[in-house]
Amino acid sequence: MARRFALALAAALSLGVAAAAEPGPAVAATPPQPAWSALDKEQQAILAPLADEWDRMENYRRKKWLGIAQRYRAMPPADQQRLQERMRTWAALTPEQRLAARQKYREIKKMDPEKRAAMKEKWRQYNALPEEEKRRLRAERPAQGKPSESTTTGADRR
Repeated sequence: MARRFALALAAALSLGVAAAAEPGPAVAATPPQPAWSALDKEQQAILAPLADEWDRMENYRRKKWLGIAQRYRAMPPADQQRLQERMRTWAALTPEQRLAARQKYREIKKMDPEKRAAMKEKWRQYNALPEEEKRRLRAERPAQGKPSESTTTGADRR
């Protein structure tokens, strides 16, 4: 669960999910965006991880993803692959996990730039660890305190 949330947070940070925060008046006025069936084949291929939920998405979220699809074409292949992986991770999250990731993103954006840079460096170091070491650290985490009920429902904002 913690790994899934960490991946979601990374996806949120890389995709700029701040724009996907609670809609304001300008966002609520986003004009209708195309249904999944109206997207061209290339857009459908790029946005495939979101296919199941596309027609239920709010217009401002569709517009955001269409912008990402447009930029996708100019991305290097490694960035395209990373984006696809992060979209799949994002699509697999529950609404509660997505909300927690958005809230964490907003908290991080408000942080002092030095603190944010230190956090980013710690995250980079963690990602560089061998998988075995990551598993060990995750196993030690509950020893710091029993996870609360909210943690197990995807609201872990740590």
